[in-house]
Parts: sequence; structure tokens; C-alpha cells
Amino acid sequence: MRRFLVPVLVVCALTLALAGCGRAQGPEWGNLRLTLEKQQQTEKHWTARLVLTNPTDKVQVIEYTGGARYTLIVTRNGETVLEQSFDPLKEDDPTILNLAPGVAKEYVVAWTYRNQEGERVEPGTYEVSVRLNAVTVVKEAGKRQPTLVEPRTVGPVKVQVP
Repeated sequence: MRRFLVPVLVVCALTLALAGCGRAQGPEWGNLRLTLEKQQQTEKHWTARLVLTNPTDKVQVIEYTGGARYTLIVTRNGETVLEQSFDPLKEDDPTILNLAPGVAKEYVVAWTYRNQEGERVEPGTYEVSVRLNAVTVVKEAGKRQPTLVEPRTVGPVKVQVP
């Protein structure tokens, strides 16, 4: 059984990874919506809210897959300036989130214009993205098993650093 299951999982993972390559993603993430909202900027930092919304009439389930709930990714000219995890999961924290119909979960996102080494970045335009480190499932018509939906990245948004 194991010899069969591992190749099937590898093929599924590659299919999911390749399906998202090379195309713009909308706010839909399975049956959920994932957006960056209430963006604000000062001379010292940029902030936003990562909002996960359940627009359906049924409870939707996500499972956090990493050591933190979300990751901030800052790039400039295609090069990563900062990749920082936020909202770490403690050992006794639940990894499953049941999102009731019409309910939204918000995560505060902040960047203090620092790079991976903790130094302030040069003035200019940067791209900020946020990845929710979780998976969800979708029950598709005609399929017996639900489909796994991979972690989702929102953005990039352009941020002008003063």
C-alpha cells in the first residue's frame, strides 16, 4: 500500500504546484477568499490585514501546515529582501481552524522596512506578498474524495519606501 500511496501523493503535489505557476491568482482559495485589506503606510512601516473569509453557507476547514500561521515576503527586482514568519504556532495551539459561514479571520501584517539582516532597506519600490501557511479542501461535484488546496500567497502589492 505504501509503495502505491507515496508516488500518488508526489504526483498530486506536483500537479497542484504546477497548476498555480505562471498565472495571476484571484482572491479565491478553495471555497474561501483570501485578501490583503486596510493597507496603511508611514515613514516607519507598512501594515495591512490578511483577511480569510468564508463566503459559503457551510463551515470551511483549514489546517495550518508550518511553524507559523503566515509568512511575509518582500522582494525588489525579483530578489528576496525579507522572508519572515509571523504568528508562530505553539506546541499546544490547534492546527485546525473551523471557519463558520460568513465569518472572517484577520491576521495583522507589518513590515518595518528592514531586510533579512535587520538593516533598513534603501528607498525605492518593493513588492510585498503574504503566504497563509495552511491547506484547505474542496468537495468537487462528481468526485468522491475532496481535493487538497495548497497554501496561498496574496500579492504582491507595491510599497514605496521613503
